[in-house]
Amino acid sequence: MRATVDSCAALALDQLPDGLGPRFAESPLAALREGLGLTVRPVDKLDQVRADGGMCDGTSYLSDGVILYRRTGNRRENFTLAHELGHWLVDHVDDVYDWLAEQPEPTKMLETVCDRIASQLLLPDAAVAHLVGAGPVLARHVGELMDATKASRPACGIALASSLAGLGAVVIIDRLAGRVEYASVQPDPEQGWPTVFPWPGQPVPAEHPLARLADGAILTRKTFWETPWGNRADFYVDAVGLSGRVVAVFSAADVWGAERLHLDAPREFDRRRELSVSCCGQTRTVRGYPCSTCKEPFCPSCHRCRCERRAQSEVTCTKCYLAYQAHLVVGGLCEECRT
Repeated sequence: MRATVDSCAALALDQLPDGLGPRFAESPLAALREGLGLTVRPVDKLDQVRADGGMCDGTSYLSDGVILYRRTGNRRENFTLAHELGHWLVDHVDDVYDWLAEQPEPTKMLETVCDRIASQLLLPDAAVAHLVGAGPVLARHVGELMDATKASRPACGIALASSLAGLGAVVIIDRLAGRVEYASVQPDPEQGWPTVFPWPGQPVPAEHPLARLADGAILTRKTFWETPWGNRADFYVDAVGLSGRVVAVFSAADVWGAERLHLDAPREFDRRRELSVSCCGQTRTVRGYPCSTCKEPFCPSCHRCRCERRAQSEVTCTKCYLAYQAHLVVGGLCEECRT
């Protein structure tokens, strides 16, 4: 069975001791400190953005069992703690890291997995299923789920994204800043990740209808998304203006019946080659681009190609400054320089 964001999140959550999941939903700090023995400390300031472009309210030092978080005193704080717990859990599952290494953008995918873990901890599937029922996910469901639970807006968006039947995303836009604040993407179940999708930190195109959606306004129509580097693709969108933000559900299919005629252009998906790599004691198949020098794939564990592994094992002679295999250099000198 092919791994997915949700299956990786489930593997990570399986690492939790029995009963700790419900305990976390009731008291995140107590669950982290007493249930897992982690050191959790509030701090005054952290970096403003994550490596993947999202906001940064927490950071983890996994080897030391330390989580730092910015105290906000609201629902956002619970989501931050749940997300950082996600990083700690993923660090205990090699299969998840192997899957991440095969993805086109591993950092973004890691953050997505941790977001899904946080969502599962704060919003069980039953709560989402009760709200959505048999119908399509709507933008207004984000606000309704917030009203029914103690979860933050991003956590509700992430939970709803996992209920999308096909390729889509739940996106939260800061209308004043004109940027995506949060996004949770559901890949296509067969094709995988598209080359164009909204992501935290990306600007909203100036001509985009979501850039000017007022509070309380509702919009359901076919539109587009464009990446900062100019790639563009069509999506169907259901959106609502909400307290200075726009909550939007993106879908590759017209699940809301927004259009009568559907002339959808073919969508591009990540099509990197599958390559075999023997390294770190294993032979594995990975999806990616080979090194331009040695034409070999990068190992998903050590992230090195053949020429990098070879360079790692070489030593430079201190006299002629040429590189040799380590066993040919004695006392810092190669065989020729020793004679």
